[in-house]
Amino acid sequence: MASKKSDLPEGTDAVIDVPAEEAEKGAVTKAKERIKDEASNLKTQATQQAREYATQGKDKATGAIKDVSAAMDDAAKSVDERLGENYGEYARMAAGAVSSFAEKIEAKDVDDMVRDVENFVRRSPAIAIGIAAVAGFAIARLVKSGLGDTDEA
Repeated sequence: MASKKSDLPEGTDAVIDVPAEEAEKGAVTKAKERIKDEASNLKTQATQQAREYATQGKDKATGAIKDVSAAMDDAAKSVDERLGENYGEYARMAAGAVSSFAEKIEAKDVDDMVRDVENFVRRSPAIAIGIAAVAGFAIARLVKSGLGDTDEA
């Protein structure tokens, strides 16, 4: 409630009377805006964190693929000695293909990779579902076998 101008001390401006309902609406509007701002900030932080994790994962995967390529190349030398150079050449070609794949992954940005996957899923949803099912089955088997080892230890 506001005082009337005649009740105020001299030199004081009049207080504007604002109904309680309007004040509550203003407070609700401010609260909604603050919640939207906080949600936007959290979304931005989560997106940045996810990108960082994805980049780290991509770097680790690329390193692992390069290690596999190096191991295949080393195995090619052993194959040369045991089975002949023709068979060793096949192993070197496979190692080169794996190495090339690692370089392609390393050169791509995480956002580009996400777009590529989205495009693939749009073009071939049945294949994408099949791949997801196989990957899920494989992950479940790995987790299950890992849990079995820890139970015995």
